[in-house]
Amino acid sequence: MYGKDLIAHLRESILDDVVLPQLWSDTELLRWLNYAEAQGCRRANLIIDSDNANDAGTSGTGGTAGQKPLCHISLIANQAVYAVSPKILQIRRCQLASMDYPLSGPVTDSELDDLFSGWRGTAGSVGTAGTGGVPTYFRYSGSSIVFILAPATNDTAYLTVSRLPLQSFGLDTSPEIDEQYHVGLCDWAAHLAYLKPDTETINLNMSKVYEQKFVEQFGSLPDAAVQGMRKMLSQKARMRPREFGS
Repeated sequence: MYGKDLIAHLRESILDDVVLPQLWSDTELLRWLNYAEAQGCRRANLIIDSDNANDAGTSGTGGTAGQKPLCHISLIANQAVYAVSPKILQIRRCQLASMDYPLSGPVTDSELDDLFSGWRGTAGSVGTAGTGGVPTYFRYSGSSIVFILAPATNDTAYLTVSRLPLQSFGLDTSPEIDEQYHVGLCDWAAHLAYLKPDTETINLNMSKVYEQKFVEQFGSLPDAAVQGMRKMLSQKARMRPREFGS
């Protein structure tokens, strides 16, 4: 569905706002629908991506300026830490072009303490005697990915990620999430619409009703602590019993 179709559904089927002058503008409703798409992704990981090399940059730069690595990272010998796109919610898989199997991770600090004693301050940057090694694990902090060990040679890392939409949708474009979830976005937009501070628009009871309808479809929004754990969620099923550096 296009943005204009979702706005029409909001006005006709939820907000009862078809008679002029309308209480909510198209600009407001479209903005809240975009908020809803991001909320859905944060709650339910609706977009899984392994194809897009970079994000879309920022609205202020446009083009390729301001882009950050999304699913492809060019690795430099002996460098372990790389900034990644803020659009990433989780890194689900990481495999180097030079390797036949994915790295284990993302792993937490406590897991690394058990898996590789002494990794702090050394393994996260360079290997023994200041040279890179064979990466075995990766950590994800929410803004960067760390390879342990740092790669000994230039390479490319291919990621599978859960992410936010790359761009906002407009009146004549569609949300990036699957179409089966499009109408559900209207519930979050209605929740916000009924919070508009005007005597003809504010309705806290209806706002709560539509917030709950959205939660029933997409789940609750994780708090900061849970989001942090999700970012570092260990993929134990993929962790291989290999010796470090082998």
